[in-house]
Amino acid sequence: MSSFRRGCRRKEVRPFRSDDKGAHAMQDSSSFPQDQGQDPHPALVALRELIEQEKQFYSPEALVMYAVTLMFETPVILIRIVLVAITWNIVTLIEDHTVTASSDAWIYIGLIPTAWSALALITSLGSAWWWHTRAGGRDPSSREQLAYQDAIELLEANSEEPLPRPGHWFVIDTPQPDAAVVGNALMLSRGLLETEHLPAVLAHELGHLATPDGRLTAALNRIVILSNPFGHGADGQDDEDRQRSREPRRGRGHWITRMQEAHKQLTGPSELDPMIDIAYGLLKIVFYLSLLGKGGLGLWITKPAWGQYWRAREYKADQYAAQLGQAEELADFLEIHALIHDHPVPFMWLTEHTHPPTELRVDKLRNLNDDGGDEPASDDGDDGGGGDEPSPGTPDAGPLTA
Repeated sequence: MSSFRRGCRRKEVRPFRSDDKGAHAMQDSSSFPQDQGQDPHPALVALRELIEQEKQFYSPEALVMYAVTLMFETPVILIRIVLVAITWNIVTLIEDHTVTASSDAWIYIGLIPTAWSALALITSLGSAWWWHTRAGGRDPSSREQLAYQDAIELLEANSEEPLPRPGHWFVIDTPQPDAAVVGNALMLSRGLLETEHLPAVLAHELGHLATPDGRLTAALNRIVILSNPFGHGADGQDDEDRQRSREPRRGRGHWITRMQEAHKQLTGPSELDPMIDIAYGLLKIVFYLSLLGKGGLGLWITKPAWGQYWRAREYKADQYAAQLGQAEELADFLEIHALIHDHPVPFMWLTEHTHPPTELRVDKLRNLNDDGGDEPASDDGDDGGGGDEPSPGTPDAGPLTA
């Protein structure tokens, strides 16, 4: 509020002159407020406070990138509309219904995921419950709440302004220390709550919460239907992903081919084989359309830009933690828990890798601590090699290690 007022200057009121153009239309002094110093209307004050409160959650750069991503999602939206139409007609055909839905209804249903995504930029409604449920989270215990409150009080002692608070926070039962922000919700792992590094990691996550990162993460997650609730880890993939990368990969429609082969073995040669082949071919088309309809095409096309953006945001969140007096503690945490997960990422600037190399984050934090936390964080996403945050398709606004 104070920064808004400092940025506004009171305009000088030029004395009224009767020879001014149009003066005859303004001779009646009753048309002017008698008290030029009167307080503004309460509604205007409330609106100004709302704008001041909400402007921190919007970034022109992020909004432009989000709009471009949605533009590339247009084919996905069209496919969703087609799939809704196909599904509706199949159901009505099976049930022998004579009433069919209008094309407008198909369009509205197909636009629901996109509208749900855009809504996340305006409000975090629904994000906390959905993420909490899908991630398998639970409510914190009494001692976990006490540890969280102690960490908040420690950070508040180093802050001249009120700290941003999550609208909801929950715990996931994993021994690895981890944290993330989506919308206005905060996830903390049981392992993190049991360590002495909780204040440092919490300060980093509050840095995401105080900026557009949380809402933007929720919006990007919603572009993809049933996206990974955890996103990717510090190295861009989890242990299962790394294990799968060592195994031969099969096409996602491989099960349809296997089913077709099994059908032919059971029935033997038949005159209907050409028709059966056509039926399985159509099944494959519908299957791959459904994969595209899940969403993520725009995120895949724009992944280098999102990777660079999120890498820069990690530095910003680190700087916020440093301003709360947690530079050294966060650097220690990264050295112990995150550095071991780093690995070479060829052509990082072409990837969606969301975290900069840990060693460079530690180096910046040490320098910030030496300089008293006044050094500006780098906005260059490629500084340091370059990415719960997260893969653009499934960001979690800043998981540090997992």
